[in-house]
Amino acid sequence: MAEAPGAAAALAGVRSSGGVAPSTIPQLDATAGHLVRRAQQVHTAIWSEELDGHLTSPQYALVSALRNTPGLDQRTAGATASLDKSTAADVVARLERDGWVHRVQDPLDGRRKTLQLTKIAGAALNGVTPRVQNVQRRLLEPLRPDERDDFVRLLARVAYAGDPPPMPRPDAQVVSVSTAPGHLVRRSEQVHGALWAARIDGVITPPQYAVLCAIAANDGVDQSTAGDIASLDKTSVAGVVRRLARRGWLLVEPDASDGRRKRLSLSAVAVAMFDEVTPQVLAVQRELLAPLDDDEQRRLIGRLHTICYGPTGSA
Repeated sequence: MAEAPGAAAALAGVRSSGGVAPSTIPQLDATAGHLVRRAQQVHTAIWSEELDGHLTSPQYALVSALRNTPGLDQRTAGATASLDKSTAADVVARLERDGWVHRVQDPLDGRRKTLQLTKIAGAALNGVTPRVQNVQRRLLEPLRPDERDDFVRLLARVAYAGDPPPMPRPDAQVVSVSTAPGHLVRRSEQVHGALWAARIDGVITPPQYAVLCAIAANDGVDQSTAGDIASLDKTSVAGVVRRLARRGWLLVEPDASDGRRKRLSLSAVAVAMFDEVTPQVLAVQRELLAPLDDDEQRRLIGRLHTICYGPTGSA
């Protein structure tokens, strides 16, 4: 496998050249937060193919929590599945409507209701779980067999801020969230989002910053290419570019060789903002990877890169 840029490369950044540009531009394909977001997109795409709308990943995570630990209340089940209070309520309501769970009065606490899986859920899980297992297998498929367990172990430490839960029972009848790479990717993205909000909330979002990175490193790039580099679909990058342009952060000019295309550059205001916010962005990456030592960070970044771009791929 071609070794991807390590965490140190991402944190050091690369110097831009020519024109008005930021002094330091992080490499997106070596930046943990970006790679986690892109890996989540890969996982979502595989999940959609395998499950075909029958059950979402958050729904399965909550069902898995209830199967492994019967008698959880909604709050505890949601926390185990890495769902916030609002999302957990929505997921439980959907599962109730579909006949997968029902509420039971706690015999030891009349104010508390627990969630239980129904017979419908038990029967359905027999068919769903092998497909969920296949999602996890396909997500790890780009890695060598001898890299997969190490990747999951390192990702779990990032996802749980250095304190992953105990290993599931060997006789567990469902895919346990604490060792499922797809769940660990989603949880790691949540950790990154919380760290980002603590340092940069209200200034710029991770997708907006990724687009600015793509443009800063490729002055005059067109919108479609910027979206590909930033790992955004066509609709998402169009929305980001519109918002950035409204803020006066982008210069949009027609392509002299193709009137249908627009070339994008950073404005002087955007460059100043970029230079101001980039140290905070890099601090977020350091905090995200803090549970790992330098060698472990390099291994995790390299394997995330492989999952996102393929064994020999690049951004």
